[in-house]
Amino acid sequence: MRFEGKIVIVTGSGKGIGRGIALEFAAEGAIVIIATLGREEGLDTESYIRYHGGKAMFIQTDVGSEDSIRSMVEKVIQVYGQIDVLVNNAGITQFKPMLEATVEDWDKVINIDLRGVFLCSKHTATYMVKQNKGAIVNISSNHALSTLPDTEIYAAAKAGVNGMTRSMALSLGKSGIRVNAICPGFTDTPHYRSWLQKDGNAAEVEQEVHFMHAGHRISTPQDIGKLALFLASDDAEMITGTEMLIDGGMSAKLYNSVLC
Repeated sequence: MRFEGKIVIVTGSGKGIGRGIALEFAAEGAIVIIATLGREEGLDTESYIRYHGGKAMFIQTDVGSEDSIRSMVEKVIQVYGQIDVLVNNAGITQFKPMLEATVEDWDKVINIDLRGVFLCSKHTATYMVKQNKGAIVNISSNHALSTLPDTEIYAAAKAGVNGMTRSMALSLGKSGIRVNAICPGFTDTPHYRSWLQKDGNAAEVEQEVHFMHAGHRISTPQDIGKLALFLASDDAEMITGTEMLIDGGMSAKLYNSVLC
């Protein structure tokens, strides 16, 4: 119960990686703030945590709106008086060829995936500085480190998150606040399942994806949650300004094929 009594905000925690992170923190005793846009999904995560004996509060939050972010943070302070951990998970994925992408596409992804991380961190860190302690974990992507064709906007946003993480760690370090980024690869989420179903040979594609990984399996949201727990915990007190890749060894391969 490393986080007993700690207040942990997890954005985008209604489903997928965010939900997995929220459940891991709740299992360690944290009071988890489910800061997500989807009301039904947010309430479901809140109910699940409470049913299993944990503590959670859903606050409907749009990370694309500074007013919404400010309101969420102020409500957390009003109710609990502190914020110990922020996990910036909320984001969107959009892959589109550069020559077909529009300015609207760019603005949409950057607004959520990069600007949203900045604003959530800014408004949360305002209170962490007063406490002289805190941890921020930004969920980035392996696309920030190595990417594919037709992912320019998403890759740019996530690379921006990594760069911002390093600068934030330096800016906030004197106030006892650590900032790190997690870069997941393939993760078993509803988005991943939806992507598989777009292909007529979903089972075959999934097998190929699994063979890309050293252990022949992809990450689960809980895998990402466990790393977030560690980075936010006192066990990682000397880790800040880093980006940690969690992709099951996929990036270690020279060639991604079943031969490996």
